[in-house]
Amino acid sequence: MLAVSDLHANWEWFAWVNRHAQRFDLVCLGGDLCDIFTQRMPLAEQQREARRQLSRLAATGIPIAVAEGNHDAVEPGWLRPGPELESVIWPGFSGAIPAGGRRLILTACPDTSLGCSESKRDVPELFAMGAAVRNREDLPWVVIHHEPPDATPICTGMAGSSALNHLVITHRPDLVICAHNHEAPFEKHLGGQWHCRIGRTLLVNAGQWRKRRWPCHLQIEGNIVTWRAPGHPRECVRLGRNE
Repeated sequence: MLAVSDLHANWEWFAWVNRHAQRFDLVCLGGDLCDIFTQRMPLAEQQREARRQLSRLAATGIPIAVAEGNHDAVEPGWLRPGPELESVIWPGFSGAIPAGGRRLILTACPDTSLGCSESKRDVPELFAMGAAVRNREDLPWVVIHHEPPDATPICTGMAGSSALNHLVITHRPDLVICAHNHEAPFEKHLGGQWHCRIGRTLLVNAGQWRKRRWPCHLQIEGNIVTWRAPGHPRECVRLGRNE
């Protein structure tokens, strides 16, 4: 599995994802495909280009899952099915999917950081749906949730989602892929990190390192999660409870 977040309309990074997608059984995009602060391209054009890039990814035949970030949620509704995008797993999905000849449970969340009451109501329902499938079928469960959990190492220096803390404690997914906080993995002197645990659940945030040729990302193979960031040594952590 390849997990990449916070691409922020960096089309060179999108091209990198497209070049490497076929090495993986599943590609997870953790939100903020667009960037509301850039002057390089109007937001509507960014959305069109992001959908074009997603259609290129979909054409590889690799399953693609997309969560919604706060930069994407400024104008809601554009992350939706359409021509050449029928195979994309959109925000609001929670259920079992095939990937690499196996099955897993995937939950792709809408954005919660902008305070949308509808999203804050929908996300608990998505977690409950995922938990029901896990309890019934005993499959591994991955959640993509853009906003990281509050007061954790992957959210150092900013407020996060206290609701996510509660949902993880209640439902216990195996892996939660977060984003939004770009700096946490690089601020170890402040307690920042790219991974943390809440109970048995591993939560990860690859971060973002601007003006680099390729994006920070995570590779998940078996029960090993590997963090890769330009100019930094790769680091690994195991899924499952620490012994």
